[in-house]
Amino acid sequence: MKLFFSTTLKLAGWYLMILMTVSLLFSSIIFLVASTELNSQLHGFLSQSSQQQSPPTTAEQARQPKISHTSLISSLGYLNLLLLCGGGVVSYVLARRTLEPIEATHEAQSRFTANASHQLRTPLAIMRAETELALADPKATKADLRRALRSNLEEVNRLTQLTELLLKLSHANRSLETDSETFDLAQLIQSLIHDRRAGDRVALHTPSDTTLTTHKLVVREMLAILLDNALKHSPAQSTVSIDVTHSRQALQVAISNDGAISPWDLPYIFERFFSGQPHADGYGLGLSLAKQLAGTLGSQLTAQSRKNQTIFTISLPKS
Repeated sequence: MKLFFSTTLKLAGWYLMILMTVSLLFSSIIFLVASTELNSQLHGFLSQSSQQQSPPTTAEQARQPKISHTSLISSLGYLNLLLLCGGGVVSYVLARRTLEPIEATHEAQSRFTANASHQLRTPLAIMRAETELALADPKATKADLRRALRSNLEEVNRLTQLTELLLKLSHANRSLETDSETFDLAQLIQSLIHDRRAGDRVALHTPSDTTLTTHKLVVREMLAILLDNALKHSPAQSTVSIDVTHSRQALQVAISNDGAISPWDLPYIFERFFSGQPHADGYGLGLSLAKQLAGTLGSQLTAQSRKNQTIFTISLPKS
């Protein structure tokens, strides 16, 4: 990007200017110290020579300090020139490394804004088209108008859902502002299953003790996303399994469902707005939000897919 290239050059220029300022300062100090030492040695040499029978001529006396000072200035000049060339390269590399994280964040935000705008435009375009068709049809009945209004209401609900997901993504790191609390993970999962009336489709396996001390709201939101994803992307008559096991100082939750994810799609399923199915409902934000929420807990959310089965695994610290 031109913006970051020019910024990199400016930052490299500042680095180089600071480096050369320090170098010239030290060179001046070295020159002053060395000149003082040379003059002292020359004075001693002249004093010793004056006591000898053949003292040096006036030309020799004048040439010796000049040669010494000229040699010293040349050496320092070559050193600073070498430092200027090498420092320019080093300054550019250092500036590039300094700005790389900022550039990556900027590009990610730009992609996110573009994708969000696209996802917001789609429902709006559908609402506009259906409304224009209903108004342009002189023979439209009340039933036709009600159908158009119902369709628009569905699109409004989708827009509301998308807006809520975007807000959750933007504020996910603030979720930890809530205090930790002690709760039973098994009961929390059972309440999620009950709320979705999915008791006949979900098999829950837990140990006797599933007590956690962490941010309950974050855990609930994350598991709700994973459960909804498993129910949505598995056959209607299949069973979704939730297995909770002890793992050192954590409780490990594995949510598995029938249906495999393409090996080409698997590395990207946690990216925002990614959807492996071109005509799938939703916005590809749920798993991205779940991944981000897991990060706020210091946990890792992983996915694996093999033999027509997909498994999402999360390790939750007990305290």
